[in-house]
Amino acid sequence: MDTEAKRILEEGARLLGVKLTARQLQQFQLYLLRLKKWNKRINLTAIRKDKEIVIKHFLDSLTLFSCLKPYFQALDIGSGAGFPGIPLKIALPSLQLTLVEARHKRVAFLKEIKRLLGLKDLTIVNAYLTPEVPVLPPASFDAVMTRALAPAAEYIPLALPYIKEEGSILLMQGRKKEDISGLCQRYSLVLQEEKDFMLPFSGIKRRVLVLKRLA
Repeated sequence: MDTEAKRILEEGARLLGVKLTARQLQQFQLYLLRLKKWNKRINLTAIRKDKEIVIKHFLDSLTLFSCLKPYFQALDIGSGAGFPGIPLKIALPSLQLTLVEARHKRVAFLKEIKRLLGLKDLTIVNAYLTPEVPVLPPASFDAVMTRALAPAAEYIPLALPYIKEEGSILLMQGRKKEDISGLCQRYSLVLQEEKDFMLPFSGIKRRVLVLKRLA
């Protein structure tokens, strides 16, 4: 990671409420270097430059940080190259994280990152989730998240079986804002919180919706 990218990561994280230690910065650096190395062999990301990886992958993932608490059980559906789950696990080491990814080569990459960074309490599941065939214990997560997996109409029914009674579905939105009022009504959810961000050093707008199941 070049000097500018490291500065952007540290300052950008701070702007998102995350104070990174020297060890965490080193973990992000190792993650970025291994991501670039594997990206030469398999398609993990179209983004190549350190600065862009930091902003559009690492900092974008950290927009969910304020929605999580220490020791939360969290599920990342369709994790791909580990976003948003792994940046959040680095920033919040006590997070009990499960990554679900269908593609075998990406699962191999995630396992390599887990080993390289020494990440504990991280489970990697090679599976394709469908609403009809759950592959994880139901109602066992405090927070379920994804990043660019599918439109809300497809993501919400995937996530719903796995949240605890007081758990949350975290919905990341970019420039295109989806109207989810009908989906909330259909699945007995309430929009508990709406968080708007300007992705640091980019001018890109982000929104995170926190959806809770109605009692």
